[in-house]
Amino acid sequence: MIIALHGGFSAEMLYGLGGGFVAAVLFLIVIHYRIYHSEYYNEEYVYFSSIKKIALYLGFITINLIVAYFLFFVFMLLIGGISSYFIRNF
Repeated sequence: MIIALHGGFSAEMLYGLGGGFVAAVLFLIVIHYRIYHSEYYNEEYVYFSSIKKIALYLGFITINLIVAYFLFFVFMLLIGGISSYFIRNF
C-alpha cells in the first residue's frame, strides 16, 4: 500500500476504507436480520421485561460492533492490497 506524501489519501487507501466500511455495514445488517427473524426473538424475547431486553440488546450490539470493527480493518487491508495491485498493473 502506498501512502501519499502530499497530505491526501491515495487511491488504495480510499478503496480500502470504502470496502472495509461496506463489509462492516453488511455484517451488521445481516446479523440484525437473522436475529430479527429467528424463532427465539419471535417466541421468547417478546415476553422479557424491558430492562432485560435493553441489557440483552446492549450486549448484542457491543459484541457486534467489536466484530464489525475488526472486520473493517481486515477488509480495509485486503481491499487496499488488491486495489494496489490493480492500480500498479493496469
